[in-house]
Amino acid sequence: MAIKKKVWSKRKMVQICGICNQCGKEMLSDAGGWIINAEHKYFCHSLDKSCFDEYLAIKKPIEPRTQQYRW
Repeated sequence: MAIKKKVWSKRKMVQICGICNQCGKEMLSDAGGWIINAEHKYFCHSLDKSCFDEYLAIKKPIEPRTQQYRW
């Protein structure tokens, strides 16, 4: 008579990491395709549509630095 060992199966937990600032879609921990910027804002990112690209288009473009030093 053999004793059967009990095995616990660990389920994969899926958590909501954030909500997209542009479209309001939930960002899940097991799904990729999202970006967090330096301001801690969440954005969707896929090949078809990118809310992050839309956000960058709305923001004012960054002006390049000019040389300010005299040698």
